[in-house]
Amino acid sequence: MGFLNNWLKSKEVQNQAPVLQLNELTNPNKWDNPEWMAVHRELESYSVDKHCFSETKEYAYRKGWEWTQCLFGLDQLGAIHANAKGLGVGAGHEPILYYLTDRIAEVVGTDLYGNAAWSGRSVGGNEADAAVLEDMSQFCPRPFVKEKLKLINMDGTKLTFADEQFDFVWSLSSIEHFGGHDAATQSMQEMARVTKKGGIVAVATELILTPNSPSHPEYFTQTEFEKHVVNGAPSLTPIQAMDYSLPGLEYLLDPIMLHLEGDVHRVRHHIVLNDSRFQWTSALCFFRKN
Repeated sequence: MGFLNNWLKSKEVQNQAPVLQLNELTNPNKWDNPEWMAVHRELESYSVDKHCFSETKEYAYRKGWEWTQCLFGLDQLGAIHANAKGLGVGAGHEPILYYLTDRIAEVVGTDLYGNAAWSGRSVGGNEADAAVLEDMSQFCPRPFVKEKLKLINMDGTKLTFADEQFDFVWSLSSIEHFGGHDAATQSMQEMARVTKKGGIVAVATELILTPNSPSHPEYFTQTEFEKHVVNGAPSLTPIQAMDYSLPGLEYLLDPIMLHLEGDVHRVRHHIVLNDSRFQWTSALCFFRKN
């Protein structure tokens, strides 16, 4: 009953939330927002991962929500403009990289491209295929401005860029794989360092929903998320309070059972995941550099 009570309380908070909430957990209700959906549809045209995009909540996909929410938020915050310079940390071959080349001055993506220990992982690492360094166009099904995109093999906890070099920085479901919670904090501080004053940082990661959960070596409880991400870099201030409202009950009671269901995420919604010990979804927070 504790889990159900928490869900009911979260619905009360969600009903009181501001109209434009950007700092939140994976939210299938964004599929009801026409402006958000316009970004979602346009972004799909830059993606080879078509299963991440859907016209309906029935097939809502967590990764597609992260990508779209990131761009939607950056646009709402005025970060996407012709003179902007953006950095993706742990960006793999995300469609965001290609989308932005048509809208800003310079795009830089970093990851451990081709690193056998990372790129061979079944979760997350396969997006850092070394092939993207050889021919980035094979990961985008439409033309984009190749001259504006630079991909670099780089550790997300040790960014080799000068201070205050980028107008905005994003990292989506990557920092949890950088070596533990303390390494995630280090990455937050590095992203803050390379962002210009007044610039925007957008970070998504895995948030554990299981009540009274033990610590996970990579994913975050709400307390850990607040400590290592929300308050991980003193020079970054969240643009608004986090809304921890949970996804709808239909998603919580029908998660993707990773240890049982194989590739089922391609035939129904993919919002909440469960590996028999932990249940989680994404949390995304936008910050402004002090």
